[in-house]
Amino acid sequence: MKNLKPLLIEIAWFLGCAVVSYYMFIILLGNSGLDINLHDTYFVVKAEHAWISFFTIISFFLYYFKELKYSFCRKIQRSFIFFLGFILIILASLAVQLLPFFNPYHNINGWTVYPPLSIQPKIDQFKQNFIILTIVSKAVIILQIAVVTMMLSVAYKWGKSKKMISEI
Repeated sequence: MKNLKPLLIEIAWFLGCAVVSYYMFIILLGNSGLDINLHDTYFVVKAEHAWISFFTIISFFLYYFKELKYSFCRKIQRSFIFFLGFILIILASLAVQLLPFFNPYHNINGWTVYPPLSIQPKIDQFKQNFIILTIVSKAVIILQIAVVTMMLSVAYKWGKSKKMISEI
């Protein structure tokens, strides 16, 4: 039973983080999900799918800062940090791959914009949404770099604390 107690405590933290992130998601975005209208295409992201990304981000940073005071020497908590970090990197990679679809000037996979852009008044592509998409893609890449750096610091501090324990 004593070996099971740390695992139960971490499961309680994990579920608590899920509940808190769910209520934060409901307060910020409502319960309807994300609806994106892009020309003649309507993208709908279910609230549950958007919440998973939100939950992963919140729980990764919560576990990181919670374990910072223990120098990442606890095995179960460290495993949660690495698992959530890898999931966060994968989700961010998928987000970067989807960003070009939201640029109307980037004709990919044979999409046809109707009405054609040639009959619309000339709009400078850099003023419309190209700059916003560039900023968002750079922010996602910076998030990935930050997560990888944090995971490397976890591994370094864990190795350093393990070396100190073995010397004693």
